[in-house]
Amino acid sequence: MFCAALALLSASTFVLGKGTRSTDSNEPFPSATPRTVVDVSQRIFPAVVRLDVAQEIYSEGKRTVQRGIGSGVIIDEKGRILTNFHVAGRAAEIFVTLYSKERVHGTLVGDDHWTDLAVVQMDMDEISKKKVDFRYAELGESKGLIVGQDVMAIGTPFGLARTMTLGIVSNNERTFYPERMRIDEYETGMFNNWIQMDTPINPGNSGGPLVDMTGKVIGINTRGGGQNLNFAIPIDVAKEVISRILTTAKDGKKGRVDRSDLGIDFKPLQDLETFYNIDINRGVLVNSVDRNSPAEKAGVKSQDILLDINSKPVNVRFPEEIAAARKMIADLPIGTDVNLTLKRGGKTITLTAKTEKLQGVVGEEKEFKSWGISVRELTRAYANEARLDDTQGVVVTTLNIGYPAEKAGLDRGDVIRLVNRKPVTDLDSFGALYDASIKRKDKVVVLEVQRGQGRHAAVLKVNYDEE
Repeated sequence: MFCAALALLSASTFVLGKGTRSTDSNEPFPSATPRTVVDVSQRIFPAVVRLDVAQEIYSEGKRTVQRGIGSGVIIDEKGRILTNFHVAGRAAEIFVTLYSKERVHGTLVGDDHWTDLAVVQMDMDEISKKKVDFRYAELGESKGLIVGQDVMAIGTPFGLARTMTLGIVSNNERTFYPERMRIDEYETGMFNNWIQMDTPINPGNSGGPLVDMTGKVIGINTRGGGQNLNFAIPIDVAKEVISRILTTAKDGKKGRVDRSDLGIDFKPLQDLETFYNIDINRGVLVNSVDRNSPAEKAGVKSQDILLDINSKPVNVRFPEEIAAARKMIADLPIGTDVNLTLKRGGKTITLTAKTEKLQGVVGEEKEFKSWGISVRELTRAYANEARLDDTQGVVVTTLNIGYPAEKAGLDRGDVIRLVNRKPVTDLDSFGALYDASIKRKDKVVVLEVQRGQGRHAAVLKVNYDEE
């Protein structure tokens, strides 16, 4: 214990430099408290906000809201706030509490579940009318982070006043195993690694800034756990996401980050080079190929070794290198031809695939009140996970007890393929068939539903007098 404490003290002295500690009994800083920590806290606290968010969710066949609390950091003079997707993504209502304890409205500018980031805009007219002053934080860089470097995590844990925790960077390129790369149902961390630190992150700290000892934001706190396992999104990743969200947030539409997809899952080649007779640090193993994906259509197969994408080498020997390989594909223009150089057995081949827009497992969702049901777009990613042959239809997500869909025996996860014998191709076509049925006041609606590998008819009996 003594040795560990001594090592930390030495590291802090090196980072903070001379003149950071005081032994004068008249000073408010004990000898073990670096003045720099206090100075940085005083500079960054006014830029940290509490976010009270009502997120749009679907429950019991209806659109509703779920309330939660998180943190955020003001990043510019225009009153924009950077936070987590799981804090403010899908927000229907946002209130921002500033350092002065003033409370103002906020709106969601855009979000990106793939990186767990969101941008919120404070109501600047309200700021002006209330004559509220605010400060914003300076964004630093994360590419130069050093393991052992002192960092501070700021936030509003449990919805309380701002707090600061101090620790060190434990790892500057942490990757997660697939089972941990989800926020609720949403994929995350596919295209970037994470900053791991022993700086505690409590509930409510999500979305707050991770700062260095100069007071610059070098990450956004996102996950906390036991045994000093805490994680932040690198600010270099966030800068790119912010730019793309702001660029696409136009004409009242929510900003987004569009990416390309080929439908390939990778596996690092560590310890497999001899088996596949390939040089060390050359290529990446194609672990699987999604059904009906551009890669499958182009002829890519599992256990191919992908060597190059458009003549650019793809080298993945260790798990930490997978995110960069995925990002090479994600950054390609959507709908363009891509040349893939692969090693298959003893031969080197070149195939051409056309990129598609990346879709997650969770598609767009809507409620259909008269039937007491909410359904979701059936994406290729979902179809692949659910082992479906195609993406035709919509997925049942929730049901309202006592309404026609529940009474007809539908269940969550069912795929609706036909409505009154007419095919459901996507969410829009389902909505059109629903609207037509309601307009005709159909009292009986027959759905063809797929559950697992089987199909059956479900008969909805609609009573319009009860609406």
